[in-house]
Amino acid sequence: MIDIESVVFNTVYDAVIAEFPDIRVDAGYVETSATFPAVSVIETNSVPVRSTNTDDCAENYTRLYYEVNIYSAKQDTAKTEARSIAKVVDAAMQSLKCYRTMMHQLPNQDRTIFRLYLRYEVIVREFTDGSGNTAYQFYRR
Repeated sequence: MIDIESVVFNTVYDAVIAEFPDIRVDAGYVETSATFPAVSVIETNSVPVRSTNTDDCAENYTRLYYEVNIYSAKQDTAKTEARSIAKVVDAAMQSLKCYRTMMHQLPNQDRTIFRLYLRYEVIVREFTDGSGNTAYQFYRR
């Protein structure tokens, strides 16, 4: 199984924290956050590209899907803040050749909190580099 969830999370985390040092970034669903703004990054699906599997079913490529939720409770400028965070998230995801398939404003359970939902997709190949380390190649298709 090709597992790059920590690579994706760390890339987004590093980018967002660099621009918004007081933000909370989680690697799972967040019902409510104690602090705002907040971001959650979730790998929602991992589907092997079956036509590339070996005869013993080893994965060569997999299509991965990610969801990012951005929450802001900033009075009067929550939408602006969330969209600024989304730009940073989008640049981080694009650096991994993930492409955004959706950005949508979703109603939040607590209506005082603004929520943006982004969805991404990428194809990844896992291989062993010349030093014997696991490496990844990302494809935007």
